[in-house]
Amino acid sequence: MDYFVPLPGTQAPSFTGSTLLLPQPSLSSLAQLACDLLVHNLRLELVGYLGVRDYVPAVGGRDGLPGEAEKEGLALGTEVYTTPSRSLTLVLPRSPVIRARKEHHLQAISAWVAAGGFKDVLVVAGTDAAMRGDDGLNARRKGLTRSLLSALAAHAPTSPAAALLIYTSEGAAVDAAHYLASALVAVLGPQLEEVRGLVPLETQQLQLQVEGEEEEEEGARRWKEPRSWERGLMGPELGRDAGREMYG
Repeated sequence: MDYFVPLPGTQAPSFTGSTLLLPQPSLSSLAQLACDLLVHNLRLELVGYLGVRDYVPAVGGRDGLPGEAEKEGLALGTEVYTTPSRSLTLVLPRSPVIRARKEHHLQAISAWVAAGGFKDVLVVAGTDAAMRGDDGLNARRKGLTRSLLSALAAHAPTSPAAALLIYTSEGAAVDAAHYLASALVAVLGPQLEEVRGLVPLETQQLQLQVEGEEEEEEGARRWKEPRSWERGLMGPELGRDAGREMYG
């Protein structure tokens, strides 16, 4: 089976020149939650699935924003989304990598990045800052994110990779996910130019503050949370404390 599987009845798209956004299954699922906001609010297009043998099996109904029509089909553990022009490609994992498949995963995703001709790669992950002093915060870590960066450097040198690490803690991360989604829009500005009109006004306000301009008026449009956040991920039907279990 190919590492990337296009949607049934479609051809694999060209990723040449695209920026690849890779949120990693990590503490509080912060990176995945933030990218979930990007997928639904910016109306990114589902083009296929990735590494279905390397991630813990997961399946569910297609998600969407409140008020939208229900979508047909199934959502799988790791989905690949793009902007209309393929300027940005986002791989959204909803389950962790199987421990016994870690080495295969690192080799396969690096080979896919190299063969796909991606312009560059941004890895996003949450990291634990609890109960650690300055020495601990500055110490090198040995998690999957670091291994992924090393594999990309070795096997996909033509696609420069960088990482955005967010200090967080276990538990609900809704507010932090909203902020991280806005920060990613600021970082990925050129790649998201064609969907700029869909970016919430609060994100545009954040960019103005970063650039030193005056703050916008209150009441700015916020990121809309997908239905799954309320119906089972972090809503009353499951309980807020169980939300962190979505991504293992």
